Amino acid sequence: MPKKDYLEGAVNHFKHQEVRIIEVEEWGLTGEDAIYVKPFTLLEKSEIFKGSNDNDLTVLIDVIVKKAETKDGEKMFDLESKVKMKKFVDPDIIGRVASQILGTQSDLNDLKKK
Repeated sequence: MPKKDYLEGAVNHFKHQEVRIIEVEEWGLTGEDAIYVKPFTLLEKSEIFKGSNDNDLTVLIDVIVKKAETKDGEKMFDLESKVKMKKFVDPDIIGRVASQILGTQSDLNDLKKK
């Protein structure tokens, strides 16, 4: 008798998570130009949080750069974008967008502790 795969339900659940659409009017990212976000894997979250320290809010930018995609699945931002975001973009909007990308209250609480 084949061994039962107890993880199969969890994997299938993750596969069927929907892509979220986030509009950022202040950045002109609405409609077709909105940010498309696929669910985080645990590996992606650990990569982002591993690089942060207690007072480094640039983790918010890391969230955006890592996960923001176009409707066609292309990355919207790169490392050069990260530098510009640090210097020239409203930090309140960065915080709001990163929070929406993360999407869960526990993730938001983790960011606030950083």
